[in-house]
Parts: sequence; C-alpha cells; structure tokens
Amino acid sequence: MEQVRARHPEVEVVADSDALIRTDLDVYAPCALGGSLNDDTVPALTAKIVCGAANNQLAHPGIEKRLADRGVLYAPDYVVNSGGVIQVADEIRGFDFDRAKSRASGIYETTKRIFALAADEGVPPAAAADRLAERRMSEIGRLRGILL
Repeated sequence: MEQVRARHPEVEVVADSDALIRTDLDVYAPCALGGSLNDDTVPALTAKIVCGAANNQLAHPGIEKRLADRGVLYAPDYVVNSGGVIQVADEIRGFDFDRAKSRASGIYETTKRIFALAADEGVPPAAAADRLAERRMSEIGRLRGILL
C-alpha cells in the first residue's frame, strides 16, 4: 500500500473491503470478491453502479432486488465477464484476435439490451439477463432441431 501511495498520492487507500463499500463511490467494481453483495453490504453501499468481474457477486437470490430498490444499477457478473468466455470459445477453433474482438464488441449492446429489458419488464438487470440468456438458449435449441 505504501508503494501505491508513493506513486499515486491522489489514490485513496482504504483499510479493507468493509471500509471500501462505505466510501463515497460512483462505481463499485467487485473483482475476485464472490458474495461481496450481501445483506450487510447492500444497505451500506454508496455507489450507484455495480460493475465488476468477480463471479457470483450476489450472496443469495434477492440481493439483485435490494440493489434495484435502492436505485443501484447492477451489471450481472456473467455479462461483465463474457469477454473472457468469448475468447476461450474462440480458442477452440484456433484463436483469431479479430474474430474474438468482433464478437466481444457486442457486449456493450447486449448490456444496453439487458438494462432496457429490465426497465420494460420491471425486473432487476440480473433477472433480465437471465431471461435474455434463457431466450437465446431456447432459440439455439430450436435452430439445432431444425438444422439436424
């Protein structure tokens, strides 16, 4: 921490994750902190956006509703992490940077679609993302049946 402070005196360093969640934040980005959004942290959260790369950020079902009720915009973890999955999937056929980048460029539009679906259907973004994923899987299953 002292090295960070010495190199970047403008960066505020907090003692631990409990202090971080209570710090005045615009965006809370849980990374490598599964379960960090829970019954204790959500009421203390000051950020209006949660967008991080940790898996399983929500400690249990219902936390996404509590975030939405507080006006916190939550970007679901598997949407935020989808670029990594896109790259791994591309590696199966022999990695091609341009192809993977092209596919990953759709993450932004997908995220916007999730937020719009959440607003239209009156559900938290996590529920909207699940619905969208289920629809996509259903469509792929239907297309496979046609193609086979």
